[in-house]
Amino acid sequence: MKNKYYADAYGADPNALDACIEKAFEIADADDEIARVVFYSQTKNGFTQVSRVFGDGCVDVMFTRSLRFSDCSKPIRCMTAITYKKECEYRDSPKDVVVCCHMDSKAVFKVDDYRTAKYIIALSWNLNGLDAWKKRWNARNVLDEESEESVTSHNSILMKALREMDIRMFQTKNLGHLDDAETCKTYIRAIHKSMPEVMPEELEKCLVTELGWENRNAEEAGDLLQRLKEGRTFRGGQKTYLKEYFTRWKAKG
Repeated sequence: MKNKYYADAYGADPNALDACIEKAFEIADADDEIARVVFYSQTKNGFTQVSRVFGDGCVDVMFTRSLRFSDCSKPIRCMTAITYKKECEYRDSPKDVVVCCHMDSKAVFKVDDYRTAKYIIALSWNLNGLDAWKKRWNARNVLDEESEESVTSHNSILMKALREMDIRMFQTKNLGHLDDAETCKTYIRAIHKSMPEVMPEELEKCLVTELGWENRNAEEAGDLLQRLKEGRTFRGGQKTYLKEYFTRWKAKG
């Protein structure tokens, strides 16, 4: 399902914001599972342009409760990073269209991890600020939807390795348990040794988009690979017979 969209903007670009709002309302009207549209920013200072559209008074109200407007069939709420995190911490029902206002990839990656966000529409502040997020999800440009980025196929051997790793970690999808951390570190060492072309960004993308890892846990695995690429090391993980892992992955159909 296509559920990641973006608009590149440099500063306060009203056309980009209007396109994000139009797409958010279109999705909300079309999907019966959507309960509301959420405008999301790091702090209340990030809603200046949203206030231009809805008015200062309405935005102030939407910080505490949802409001309805004739342009959208679903209620609308404004939430900061702190309030949205607190509300969604113990919820996993995908009910929201989240419009991330004036953010970079690092900030939007956090929203990816909220299961309440069924659709994400990201609006940048710097022209290249969303590049990493766009690339990870092959997000669609709301300003020119016909120019959707081509989907990049993943390294097939890498995917075999990561799926095997995920199974051997009992699909915990994090390094919280000592045994799972040891397994992950072994696989990272094997990937680094036999597939030097694999970069941390590709590893993280596969873990998040294909295997359902949260961004923060995928980044932890990516950081391990980055350490090895920089000539550093880390404690843990098997260091011998790593070539045998690659031989097994390559032999799999």
